[in-house]
Formats: sequence, C-alpha cells, structure tokens
Amino acid sequence: MHVSTTKIVVRYNETDKMGIVHHSQYVNYFEIARTDFVRQAGISYRRIEEEGLMMPVLGINVQYHTPALYDDTILVETSIRTYDSIKMMFDYKIYRQTDRKLLVEGSSSHCWTDLSLRPVSIRRKNKELHTLITSVMDQA
Repeated sequence: MHVSTTKIVVRYNETDKMGIVHHSQYVNYFEIARTDFVRQAGISYRRIEEEGLMMPVLGINVQYHTPALYDDTILVETSIRTYDSIKMMFDYKIYRQTDRKLLVEGSSSHCWTDLSLRPVSIRRKNKELHTLITSVMDQA
C-alpha cells in the first residue's frame, strides 16, 4: 500500500486561545493531504475535474488522541483503504514531527461522480485514472 506524507506547519489562525489546534482544522489537514496524495500519484484534482469528474465527500471519521499546538510541524500520512471504481476511502494518520507522537487518525469516504453529481464508474469512464489508482494501491 502506498502512503504519502504531507508536511504542514500549524498556523496561528488554526488554534484557539490556548494555542491548541481547533478540532475542525484536522478535516482541512485531511483535505490538504489527500490533494497532495493525488498529486504525488501523478494527477491533479484540476485535471480530474477538467475531465468531467468529481470526488465529493460522503463521510468523515476523526479520532483525536493528542492536540497539535501552534507552530508544530505535523506529518499527515495518507493512503487509500478501499477502491471499487465508484467509491474510495482514504485513511489518515497525523503525527507531530518532533516526537512522531500520533495526534489524530481518521478516514474520508468519497464517490466518483460526473459534473452533475451522478455516480460514475472510473473503470468505464476513465481507464487511465482507474489504472493509476489501482497501481498506487499495489505499491509497497
């Protein structure tokens, strides 16, 4: 399974008065990391959308362990858990870079759609993208 790592420095506006990252920010970190994962795999969200495809979120799951703090450098590890050519699920683990402490883990589920938000099979609609996804999943 291929895992990409995205480095993010926590900004002041992402924290509360105590300097702790607000819980809602972790979903943004997932989005940043997922976009980076797709780019590292060799395609951009922009190109996917230009080809008439969307990948809306169906659900988000987050488990909080230890908070990140202002100015922490965090590492978001992203991988694909499942893919069936219509739906995908990504997994995320967020660590503090300095001590590799697990801060948050979670997942997001998505459905491939056309621009009218009708579900589509990537295997049928875009064989190149389907092949890219399956090859990324097969990487060790």
